[in-house]
Amino acid sequence: MNFANKLTMLRILMVPVLILCFYLPLSFNMWLATVVFILASITDALDGRYARKHNLCSDFGRFLDPIADKLLVCSAFIMLVEFKSFPAVLTFLFIGREFIISGFRLVAAKGGTVIAAGITGKIKTVFQCIAIPFWLLKDEWIFNFAPVMTTVFLICMWAVTAVALIASVYSCAEYLYKNRKVISFK
Repeated sequence: MNFANKLTMLRILMVPVLILCFYLPLSFNMWLATVVFILASITDALDGRYARKHNLCSDFGRFLDPIADKLLVCSAFIMLVEFKSFPAVLTFLFIGREFIISGFRLVAAKGGTVIAAGITGKIKTVFQCIAIPFWLLKDEWIFNFAPVMTTVFLICMWAVTAVALIASVYSCAEYLYKNRKVISFK
């Protein structure tokens, strides 16, 4: 297993650690969850870059990397909903998009077509990975002790989330439209 694939596996192994952080009876558990999430997100940026730079792209990596990404992001959103820190409807939209695209890719693969991720899908992932730490830390005292600081924090949190949502919906529509010939309605 090459280094890029090891980074992907590490990201998958960090998901249970992230989930565990939510349940720790510590006053700083959300800070811990944020650190774990950010470190896992960094492995996402590094694994692909490393694989391309060293010509280590593999079928295993192409298969596992998107799964690792979805596990990390979807787990974070689900845990935030469980702890009443994130709107369930947004989680439904984010995760629903992932199901649609994954199902579409399965149909395409059955027909021998491999569909690569587009730039808007990558933008969606980047903005989700920026938004999640905001949501993890939104109830922390340091961001709530001064009204101005709270307002700036909340504006940034919602702005990044809005961009992630718009990119998610747009990338889904774009993906389906560009690859519409993959689905036969006969």
